[in-house]
Amino acid sequence: MVWHHLMLDLYGCKLETLGDKSLARRIFKDLSRIIDLRMITEPVIIYYSGERDSSSGEGVSGFVIVAESHLSIHTDLRTNFASIDVYSCKEFDAEVVERYLIKVFGAERVERRFFLRGLKRSEVKSEVERQ
Repeated sequence: MVWHHLMLDLYGCKLETLGDKSLARRIFKDLSRIIDLRMITEPVIIYYSGERDSSSGEGVSGFVIVAESHLSIHTDLRTNFASIDVYSCKEFDAEVVERYLIKVFGAERVERRFFLRGLKRSEVKSEVERQ
């Protein structure tokens, strides 16, 4: 079994989407439905205004644990930017997720990184197997 990790950086997003906590909650629910993931916690979503000279930006950060791993969102109103991670032990269609998020945020440009993680897990015996 491998884990699938999609990381999207969305540039030129619509400003009104980046500070909206209810939109972040809807995105988590929609992604869970689209990919068929099971949310096992309620999403934790905060709005952070930051300091004017802070490099942390201003926007929404959210995280939800799903049975298959996690989903996260971080936005920055100052640069019209959103960063989304989808991490799952269940295979999913990254292009479907990307198209959905581009549409929701109205992104002008996207950078996608996709990794298969834990490729060598089967080569390592677990503590249980060693006993």
